[in-house]
Amino acid sequence: MPTKNAVLVVLLALFLLCGCGKKNWHSSWQEAAPASRSAQGEQLYAEARKKLDQAADLESIMASMELLQRVVTADPAHREALAYLGNIHILLGTAYTADREEKIAHFHQAMKYCELSMYGNPQFRTAVKGGQKPWEAAHTLRAEDAPAMLFWVTALQYEFKEGMTLPEKIINVGWLKYGIIFLNRIKQVAPEYGNGAVEFAYSICYLALPSFLGGDTDLGKAYLEKSIASGKGYLLPRWGKGKYFYQVTGDRQSARKDLRWVASQRPEDYKDLYPWRIYFIADARVQLEAL
Repeated sequence: MPTKNAVLVVLLALFLLCGCGKKNWHSSWQEAAPASRSAQGEQLYAEARKKLDQAADLESIMASMELLQRVVTADPAHREALAYLGNIHILLGTAYTADREEKIAHFHQAMKYCELSMYGNPQFRTAVKGGQKPWEAAHTLRAEDAPAMLFWVTALQYEFKEGMTLPEKIINVGWLKYGIIFLNRIKQVAPEYGNGAVEFAYSICYLALPSFLGGDTDLGKAYLEKSIASGKGYLLPRWGKGKYFYQVTGDRQSARKDLRWVASQRPEDYKDLYPWRIYFIADARVQLEAL
């Protein structure tokens, strides 16, 4: 066995024996409030979404987050506000944070907000209170829980991609199977949801998982093409293909083509959440320089 591989095996064995690098889940159902709505909360939420739909820089994103936090102060179980707080933490972690530990903190907070959103579903809350993990209780979730489910999976994928070391990725790759469970549930209760984002998340899971855990490169490729077909008017699928797909295929020429296309677009012509549009275009330019 080559020396480098032998060292990796030893390190992985030590990681597994001591529990280092293993991703754990901690229940937050005790922090969840019963579902409620108020006129004040709805007005604040409308203001927050309007601001978020125009947010083009960190300052305006943080202002949107502050408004969403005011929503959950008024209505602690406001599902949409909680889910979009999760979405913003994903954006902060990937687009505005360089430190790995800070990234992980954002992605963990995103998953927690998404779970708090799901707890607005009383059946889900009861199942988790009874000892089930969120992915084990996914069968209780409904169409209105689709944003929280998708953002939970997205946060997990970003933690895996940007927050974990190689040994941590090897140890924790099985978590992506939990992501597939949530994606399957979205397809059951809200099959048209996501505008290609659900299919894109599927593709990441199937491309990243090893075959013995259900990974399937061909299926991952097929889902990516479905993502592009379903995501007309959205930048995410084409950006994701340019940024990640060549890492599987080695086709840098196609990656450059996709990234050049994204980099040349105008954000006002697309429908992704506005600050994500800004990020996709800016990141495509960064990726082109790296290629």
